[in-house]
Amino acid sequence: MTDDPAKHLSDLFDHGDTVMLMTMIGAEHSSRPMTVAAVDGGRLSFLVDTTADWYAPVASGNATVHLTLSDVRHNEFAALNGVATATKDRAAVDALWSAPAGAYFEGKDDPNVAVLYFDTSDGQYWESPSGRIGSLISMAKAKMGKPSDAGEHGSVTP
Repeated sequence: MTDDPAKHLSDLFDHGDTVMLMTMIGAEHSSRPMTVAAVDGGRLSFLVDTTADWYAPVASGNATVHLTLSDVRHNEFAALNGVATATKDRAAVDALWSAPAGAYFEGKDDPNVAVLYFDTSDGQYWESPSGRIGSLISMAKAKMGKPSDAGEHGSVTP
């Protein structure tokens, strides 16, 4: 893979993507899948449950977190570092609410629903041609001496 120009979050992430969000619980790393509710500039937003064991350390203010994307359908991968903050502001919840969120909460007025903001500080992405045939062709080209055909790699900018 070659080093390619930086990509913005909106080039890699969409509403509804599933990512893994890693936070610290005490001295332990703890990861969980999260669904992206919005992408805005350098910020990803999520609806979260305030009763989760990892929520309190994040809500206490400016928790450093790590986020990864593994989209095998499109052969897109990303690893981001950033800061997480949370709010229980009802207007913020209303702005992000969607019908699928109802599967996890008692509705948008559920007192346990909050918004988690992930503000990206830095990160990297990796992409290669999608589909099994595209992946096989790019691997064959890389094996034959054209590593740049294996895909793209670069930084993620907020």
